[in-house]
Amino acid sequence: MPLRRSHTKSRKGCLECKRRHVKCDEVLPKCTLCKRRKLECNYPPDPDNPDSPSTRDGSETGARTPGSDRSMQTRMVEMRLWHQYLTSTYLGLARDGLSAYHLSMTIPQMAIAHPYLLDSILALTALHLASVETDNSQTWLEEAMQYQSQTCAGLSKVIPEITQEQYGPAFVASVFIMLYAQGFPVISPDTSAVDGLEKVMEVRRLISGCAMLFKKITELGIEGELQGWLSSPDTEEILDSRSHNGHAPVEDNEKLFDLHKKIMGSLDQLGSTIEGDTSPNQTIFKSTWQFLHQAIEPWPKIGGHGGVIAWPLFVTDEFISLVRDGDWLARILFLHYASAMRLMCNRWYVRDWGRRLVLATVQPLEEIPAMWIDTISWMKGDIDTRQTTLPVR
Repeated sequence: MPLRRSHTKSRKGCLECKRRHVKCDEVLPKCTLCKRRKLECNYPPDPDNPDSPSTRDGSETGARTPGSDRSMQTRMVEMRLWHQYLTSTYLGLARDGLSAYHLSMTIPQMAIAHPYLLDSILALTALHLASVETDNSQTWLEEAMQYQSQTCAGLSKVIPEITQEQYGPAFVASVFIMLYAQGFPVISPDTSAVDGLEKVMEVRRLISGCAMLFKKITELGIEGELQGWLSSPDTEEILDSRSHNGHAPVEDNEKLFDLHKKIMGSLDQLGSTIEGDTSPNQTIFKSTWQFLHQAIEPWPKIGGHGGVIAWPLFVTDEFISLVRDGDWLARILFLHYASAMRLMCNRWYVRDWGRRLVLATVQPLEEIPAMWIDTISWMKGDIDTRQTTLPVR
């Protein structure tokens, strides 16, 4: 009878080697195979040795340091966040056009091997909870900021030497970082004056980062598990009559369709005005108007350019400078974008941001040229300056 071969598989190997079903040499802080492949090397905690390395390699991800004792409270918070993501948060994102399958299956699986992606999920979910559990909002906002900080730290250490296997997780994390940046100012209780243009530029920079990663993924032909994740042009905005948590409607559907009609009519008139403009900036205005029209016109469908939320990606630095300098054509174009953001008020991370952006742009104005008085009047419309925070989804 032949002798039984001894077990050659690693008993306490890293998670990546276990996933690949290969023997791990268990070298710390990074095993030889992961080092050779330039992969993140994460070890499961050893229940027999409380001082063993943590599952996260802080040198790679910027997350919690190896060997740190994670309290039961932290574990329970993360379990709460994970449950919220899988039962509610991902559904809201799926209804905004992203694939429900990828959000609930593919991306959580990816997060197991990429802690910065896991942190981005927890950050966005904590922000979602802050919008839902208003009595406990501040606590969840603090959790959200902590995980967002860990996400950015981890991702910043991966990007400089990013590998093909990391492009997908990095792209998804960058999308979640962008959504967080969009949602934080509208969910935070901070009532101090908001520089609307600066916030839009922050989102623009983050969207640009997402676009660069996605372009690289498509160029390399490595969509892999993310194939089909992004929304199709026919995906429609949420137009429920009531939010899912039982609050009153964020905005009446009829009012939203009426607002869309007003925006498109005003935008067409603005196009005629730009055609007659003789300034050296006419080319900038034409290009900006065209992208804005393409972003708004398909509503309630998202359209082929990502909808209103993606419009800042297509504006130039020259246009932004004109808005900052107070050029009225540039300012009116920006106000049409701000008004169009109101069409997305049923997204929990957008809410009343469109209203607040209109007010932040209009209120500081001391004098309005006669030709723009009617335009700005309808834009302000039924905006109640005494209450700009609406029920959330």
